Amino acid sequence: MAAALPKAAEDRVAALLGVGVAAVTGVVALVLKRRAALQADLKAALKVVGVVFALRGVGVGLGLAWVVSRGLSAIGFVGGFFGVYFALQWIEVSYVMAASKDAAGGDE
Repeated sequence: MAAALPKAAEDRVAALLGVGVAAVTGVVALVLKRRAALQADLKAALKVVGVVFALRGVGVGLGLAWVVSRGLSAIGFVGGFFGVYFALQWIEVSYVMAASKDAAGGDE
C-alpha cells in the first residue's frame, strides 16, 4: 500500500525500496527474537533488540544514501520503510510473546 500511493514512478521506486528494506530487516528480527525468546535469557533478548535496532538503522542509512544518490524521493523511501515497520512491530511483539509462552510451557 505504501508503495502504491505515490503518483510519480521515482517516488514509487523509492517507496518500494523502503518497503523491501523494512520487510527484510523484519524477517531477520523475527528469527533473532525467536532464538532469544527460546533461550529465556534477558541479556540475550536485550542484545537482540540492540542488534536489530542497529541493523534497521544501517538499512535506513544505506537505503537513503542509495535513493538520494540516484535522485529519487527520500520521503517516499522513509514513508515506505516506516509504513511497514510499524505494522511489523506489532507482529514481532505478538510472535515473541507466543514464543515465550511456548518456551515457558504453556499459559503461564
